[in-house]
Amino acid sequence: MMNKSDPLTVLLKIKKDKGFQVSDELLEECYKLQSDHQYDKDRITLDKMKALIEETLLMDEKDILL
Repeated sequence: MMNKSDPLTVLLKIKKDKGFQVSDELLEECYKLQSDHQYDKDRITLDKMKALIEETLLMDEKDILL
């Protein structure tokens, strides 16, 4: 069970309250990616985040085309 003050829980609640059209799965993956790499010295988290989002968008486009 998630704590109400858990950052991911707060993000998901804000997403729902604001009606943002982002999947919970993508938000969870982005949060995990940032959380897993927040102390990396190479600072490539932003590049990884962009790649994750682009991959998700491409998969969504494929689903639409099918």
